[in-house]
Amino acid sequence: MGDYSSQPGPEFDVYFSFSTQDPQKHITEFTNKSLVIDGIRTFRDENQVLQRGLQLEQQRKEAIQTSRIAILLLSQEYLSSEFCLEELVLILRCRERWGMIVVPIFYDLNPSDLRKARGPVATALSRQRVGGCWWKRWKLALQEASDLCGWDHTTYIDIFK
Repeated sequence: MGDYSSQPGPEFDVYFSFSTQDPQKHITEFTNKSLVIDGIRTFRDENQVLQRGLQLEQQRKEAIQTSRIAILLLSQEYLSSEFCLEELVLILRCRERWGMIVVPIFYDLNPSDLRKARGPVATALSRQRVGGCWWKRWKLALQEASDLCGWDHTTYIDIFK
């Protein structure tokens, strides 16, 4: 594991990053249930009781910064969400700063398409506001994520059968 001495104290072992609009989010539901049964502390946005009166975005940011591992469900829906792409940028920043382990699951996406921003990735990114510095950050983050060792969703699902 990375050096967590300068990271805020770890609150979660695993943070799940996925689009809540993704019909394939059952992958994170299944994995989350399995981890929780084993006593692993997880943050999965739909399952958390978030503190009232605090900004939702700030609570998610703190959850990311206090997690040791991030599991990304990279899908068309993920790529179409500005929120998810900004979350990816933050997760990769935590990977760089504190050695967070980041594990991508590629759902109907080819890592080489992410790396080169082509095919469905180019289509999804073209729907976003083009030209701003955020678009360049997202493209670089997707390229970095494509270089991480992860799973194709079909292989990942087979692991749990």
